[in-house]
Formats: sequence, C-alpha cells, structure tokens
Amino acid sequence: MPRVSQQYKDDQRAEILAAARRCFVRNGFHQTTMQDVFVEAGKSAGAVYRYFPKKEDMIVGVATQNLDAVAEVLRAAVLADDGERAVGEVMAQLLESVVKRHHDEQLAAVALMVWSEALRNPVLAERLEQAASAMSQDIAALVRGRQESGIEASADALARVILSILPGFLVNLALLSPAGVAGFPDAVRMLWST
Repeated sequence: MPRVSQQYKDDQRAEILAAARRCFVRNGFHQTTMQDVFVEAGKSAGAVYRYFPKKEDMIVGVATQNLDAVAEVLRAAVLADDGERAVGEVMAQLLESVVKRHHDEQLAAVALMVWSEALRNPVLAERLEQAASAMSQDIAALVRGRQESGIEASADALARVILSILPGFLVNLALLSPAGVAGFPDAVRMLWST
C-alpha cells in the first residue's frame, strides 16, 4: 500500500478547514454540525474525523488560521515600513489589507466568532492572547521608531491603544460591509500623522 505524503495530508486538512470556515460563516460555530462539514467538503465522515476528531478541533483550526491571517497582514504592514511613513499611514495600509482579505476569507466575521468563542474555550483564549501580544509587539516596534519625533508615551501602551482600533474596525467590517468602513483608513491616517 503506497504511503500518503505529508503534502497530501496538509492539502486534505486545508480543504476540510476551508469547508468548515464556509459553514461557520454561514451558520456560526455551534449551529454547524459535523454533517454540514462533511457535505460542504465533499468528504466522508471517516476522512474528516481522521484530521479533526471533534468539531472543537475544527473551530480551533479555523480560529488559528484567522488569527494568523490578521497577524500576517499586520506584520506585512509593519515590515513594509521604511521609517518615513507616519504610524497612521502604516495602520491605514493594514486596514485596507484587512478589507481585501475579508472579501476572500470573511476575516472580520470569523474574528467576531473567535473572540466570542474565546470567552468559553481556554485553548482559544490562550491562542488569542498570544496573537494579540505578538501584534502589540509589532506595533510597539513601529512606535519606538517614531519616538524620536516627539512621542513621549510608553511604546507598549501606545501600541495597545493603536491596536485597539483593529477590533473595532473588524466589528464594523463584519456588520456593515466594506462600504461601511470606507472612510476608516483615511481617518486613521489623519489621526496618527506622526
């Protein structure tokens, strides 16, 4: 019997998670059944259970993907910084990138569900805390690079304040659609022009 490659396994897992994400966005974490995921993925129960023994595992998998996607967008915006752009410009770029990812992946809708689920799921709460800490450190590094221009507050405190814009933006994006957040990036540019 031929061995199954790791790439095959990774692809199968990714397909199942993509199907679960679609189901979760459509029905929520707790209204989605395993049967819904089997049908959406076009896979047998055994194929799905091989990768995800319980729905909780799929929830954590989709949540982790979503947290990683938000962190990736933030890191890309910060790493693209040349030290010349204002913090508001970098954050505006982040928000614009989030809108693009939301269109393809329902990033904001999944983020809302993840935050809610983290209130009852300690594994997810820990993962969310780790992601928030990493994102805060990225923004603190950005702020530290601007402190020479007269910003005197703690970079870590400022980073948490600046990062708090992101959840509010995601809530508005999830509930109001991209048209509902159209002016946010420009407002952030003006707010943090340093």
